[in-house]
Amino acid sequence: MKRAFLGGVIATVCLATAAAASAPRDLPQSYLFTPSGALTPLRAGVTYQASQFPLAVRLTPADASWLGTQWKSGRDYFRGGPPPNFGWVHFGRGSATGIPVGLISIMTAYANTPSVTATVRVLRTRGHGAAYGETTPVEVAGFRGVQFDGTIVGPKNYDHVGHFFIPFSPRSHAAKYYADEYGVYGDVFRVIVLNVRGKTVVVIIENVALPTERFSAFLAKASQLLGRLRFP
Repeated sequence: MKRAFLGGVIATVCLATAAAASAPRDLPQSYLFTPSGALTPLRAGVTYQASQFPLAVRLTPADASWLGTQWKSGRDYFRGGPPPNFGWVHFGRGSATGIPVGLISIMTAYANTPSVTATVRVLRTRGHGAAYGETTPVEVAGFRGVQFDGTIVGPKNYDHVGHFFIPFSPRSHAAKYYADEYGVYGDVFRVIVLNVRGKTVVVIIENVALPTERFSAFLAKASQLLGRLRFP
């Protein structure tokens, strides 16, 4: 009886250990668009989740060349705060202490979102300083959407931002902070807009500090990483 009891305890502990080992690891949290924001190196073969994202998301990097972080923006600039709230996940390459040499940003709203078509229209017509290529259909993680490439054509501000994407917030004639705004720091970018079970998800890929001529190669690596993305 005692031996059987001990065997059951050992089996239970082994199962619990295996479950803990296979449980997704939460991405580090950091407000990337602040001076103290940072990306953290990710481990190859480890499955990560993002608890600050409005949808369940999983990613298992195939190698250790990627860095990542997550955060939740809100009405209080740099401090999150009350609604409207948006979840962000970033994956980049380069040094954890330097400017990314290629960056993937994934975001969506906690509230209901406009359709993919409406969001693409807003992204391509709101603001200035960018030129866009044609839209084409795309599929990421089994979900369909639309993608387009673009280039920064206007001057950049003191923060080295040449264009702001504001996918969900309504227009305002007043100069203000939007919790869903994304400042493009690089010179070339790709935008992917997906319908994930009725929620519109925006993916922005840009070169940041990566030389423009190497962006095509980064897009190939980004596509490989996004191929391992899941919305379970």
